[in-house]
Amino acid sequence: MEFILSYKLYLLPLTFILLGFLCALLFSKIIIKRLKILAKKTDWVGDDIFLKIISRYMSIWLVLGGIFLAFDTDAFPNSISEPITQILTVIIILTGSLAFANILVSILNIYTSKINGEFQNTGLFNYLIKGVVIGIGIMMILQTFGVSITPLLGALGVGSMAAGFALKDTLANLFAGLQILMTKQLHTGDFIQLSSGMEGNITDITLRNTTLIDRQNNTIVVPNSELAIATVVNFSIPNNNLKVKVDCGVAYDSDLEKVESIALEVSVDVVNNVKGGNPDFAPVIRFHTFNNSSIDFTAVMQATDYNSQYIVKHEFVKRLKKRFDEEGIEIPFPIRTIIQGK
Repeated sequence: MEFILSYKLYLLPLTFILLGFLCALLFSKIIIKRLKILAKKTDWVGDDIFLKIISRYMSIWLVLGGIFLAFDTDAFPNSISEPITQILTVIIILTGSLAFANILVSILNIYTSKINGEFQNTGLFNYLIKGVVIGIGIMMILQTFGVSITPLLGALGVGSMAAGFALKDTLANLFAGLQILMTKQLHTGDFIQLSSGMEGNITDITLRNTTLIDRQNNTIVVPNSELAIATVVNFSIPNNNLKVKVDCGVAYDSDLEKVESIALEVSVDVVNNVKGGNPDFAPVIRFHTFNNSSIDFTAVMQATDYNSQYIVKHEFVKRLKKRFDEEGIEIPFPIRTIIQGK
């Protein structure tokens, strides 16, 4: 009779444990597969990440939940059930915090990769997210065990202020890097010029700094906090094409119609036949100034990128000088008349 009573006493805990294992088996073999099929049909990537991470922990949580319910019954004395349920609570909260942190980090990484594929080195921000979430989980555990977290929060507040002052430059670069990421105004490969005069092609963007390579092939590392407050000229947005302007002057007795025709022919030849010129752009010639010794004009062409402007100017000047010499068109020297008294 005693055996039957003890058997009935442990029947409910055993049922909870078996249900936990059964639910874990059903979830891992059937439910998760169906959920993944449904998630693939949606455009949002967050559900795929959620299921991928949750599938690692859910079976464990279901088994631990069954064991927790089993020891929470009257079948076991408090001296046994209480320590075990506390240990299970700690494991569930810690693994839940870790899972939630991994979900946030994965979504952040995919989002940053989607909006700015060249943005790298988000490790610092990943560790920050994980630290905050797991820290909250630890405070929940302490609260569960009856430990007052108010003094701890006060100490953390003071510590955070001290850390904030100590790491203000690092944090400034961190949030400036996020600003650069979100605005999507700078990308790897862009040629930029800062208000300080520094210029170069962006080779790397991290959460702390941005790396440039200038025209002398030197590496320039710019802290993101300085980049965020600087006036930046991006020569690659909305496209890499860059207008090239070359000024020239001809003598006052020149035939301006002929000058315009020759200069236009040369500029068209340059943009069509010189590597770096943009053949889709129609050059223009514009006279604009009656100067001291010449009538000045500007030839406007277009290069395919910032660095190509130099070869376009180089070839235009050579070819225009040659054509003017052949046609007898004078590019005058500056003339100054000096009247000398007796």
